[in-house]
Amino acid sequence: MSILGRAATILNIIAEGRGRLTLTDLSNRSGLPRSTVHRIVQELEREYFVIRHARAGGYFLGPGVLKFGMNSHLALVAGMRPSLISLAQAVNENVELALFSGREVIVVDQVVSTARMQAVTKIGKSFSLHGSCIGKALLARLPVSKVRDVLPPTLQPHTPHTITDVDAFLEELDRVRQTGIAFDREEHDLGISAVAAIVAGVVGVDHAVAIVAPTERFDGRVRLFVERLKALQAKAESRADRHDRARPTG
Repeated sequence: MSILGRAATILNIIAEGRGRLTLTDLSNRSGLPRSTVHRIVQELEREYFVIRHARAGGYFLGPGVLKFGMNSHLALVAGMRPSLISLAQAVNENVELALFSGREVIVVDQVVSTARMQAVTKIGKSFSLHGSCIGKALLARLPVSKVRDVLPPTLQPHTPHTITDVDAFLEELDRVRQTGIAFDREEHDLGISAVAAIVAGVVGVDHAVAIVAPTERFDGRVRLFVERLKALQAKAESRADRHDRARPTG
């Protein structure tokens, strides 16, 4: 693994840890020698990408990453906001936007339908790739060999409905590839179902857009949800095509 790859690994672990992590923690989670982790962390500290808690010890992401986060939010999230609002108004349900985050998928934006239900997901919450429709939608874009690399060795159940057999899950991804639509039927939370699709972002990055609803209401409205997601996909693809044709060549 390159030096850049090792540094990225450490940053990802700290970001996903959501709490102070010691050098020993970072070494154990990364599989890198503690001495190597120490050298990398020292370099990251110098650039303020990580900071050490003065009293309690352990490391957090530092202010040096803010400029990347702010730029990423503007490029990847803010541009999708009008589409999310439009979709939420059309279906009168909660709508979520998600992206890959290491070996998880993270919700980066949300439009809550106050007429329907309280938000069940907080922005910044991560989901397992196998236990959510947003994870399935994103995974279905990858080659099978890559899917096997990013999936954990054991698929942990979140509810009795979670798919925990790897072969059965790969078959599920095949169906997602064929239809372009991924479902979560109480696989992450009992009483909650969702449907997701991949929508090209304004900068060409794939986003998973999901419609979330109580299962008792979801089953009766799922056809509408799928129609609206496919319409959003088509609109995004048309926008991307226009952008590509307008791009200067040579």
